[in-house]
Amino acid sequence: MAMLFEKDQVAKREDLLDLITRVDEKATPFMSLVNKGSTPQNTFISWPVDSYASPALGGTVDGTDVASYDNHAASRALLSSYLQTFRKAYQVSRLAQEVSDVAGLGAGNEIAEASAKAGVELVRNMEATLLSDQEHDADDGTNPYLLRGLGLWIRDTANIAAQNGGHQVPAAFRPAAGQINGDPTADITESDIQTMLQTIWSATGMTGDYKLFADATLRRAFTDFTRTIATAGYSQRSLNYDGDGTRISNTTTIFDGDFGSVEVIADNFIGFNAAGSSQEAGRGYLLDMDKIDLRVNKQPTIERFEDKGGGERFLIEGRAALQVRNPIGLGQFSPAL
Repeated sequence: MAMLFEKDQVAKREDLLDLITRVDEKATPFMSLVNKGSTPQNTFISWPVDSYASPALGGTVDGTDVASYDNHAASRALLSSYLQTFRKAYQVSRLAQEVSDVAGLGAGNEIAEASAKAGVELVRNMEATLLSDQEHDADDGTNPYLLRGLGLWIRDTANIAAQNGGHQVPAAFRPAAGQINGDPTADITESDIQTMLQTIWSATGMTGDYKLFADATLRRAFTDFTRTIATAGYSQRSLNYDGDGTRISNTTTIFDGDFGSVEVIADNFIGFNAAGSSQEAGRGYLLDMDKIDLRVNKQPTIERFEDKGGGERFLIEGRAALQVRNPIGLGQFSPAL
């Protein structure tokens, strides 16, 4: 007897869930927290830095006339960078926009979805660039204007060669060796962060609130910090436990050191190399946010172009430069250095 099997059925309706699931909630904390500086009025930006003279001891013999004078601007210098353009282009065909009813979007919503997604991706591109090893460069008709990422701004003299020779940070304003930690992340201890804070204090006198933007590897290193008692082979670690509950708290978000307080902030987009093709595990930047500005010339803006028959075309574009007012007060963790 003939029989109909499910596998042979014709015109079965598709069971398509009316939902798009995008498992990606990576935030851009640096873009959220960085100061928004003044609007750049040129593709090349520069700003002055200065320092005080070293303290001098001694006195003045009574009745002695003044024979020499100081130049108060002798240590003044300029730092500089370029304005970079960020953009993403996208196009949606007429049928895709006007006819198709896509699950999770509905009919007529492809352009809105493309615009929203491109906006998020553009901001992520900016975050990754600002926290990268990209060196700034001038537009020569082939290569574009590029800004310098924090990975190259925060370099001591031993590692300064990576900076463009024409725009190196002058020696007097570079971080000291103690502010650049190149140890493997697994070897980092509380003493290392204390040393970095102390070195910054010795150079600047700054004791305040710092932000440490860190990748997952470095973030875990802070969680695993221990306090060691002076007894061989014995260490003590404190955990917060509610005796009436089922939760143990084992994390380090705020690190209070002798020369400042550090808030540890995890960031997915830190430590890309100059090509943007790979990330360095264990990268982190110790920042005084008052010394850093994102100078935006153009907020990310969507532009609509002429539809020549193939469908509407769009561009989302933003322009910004990173101004590190004075690198001497910043630190970096980078196992590759």
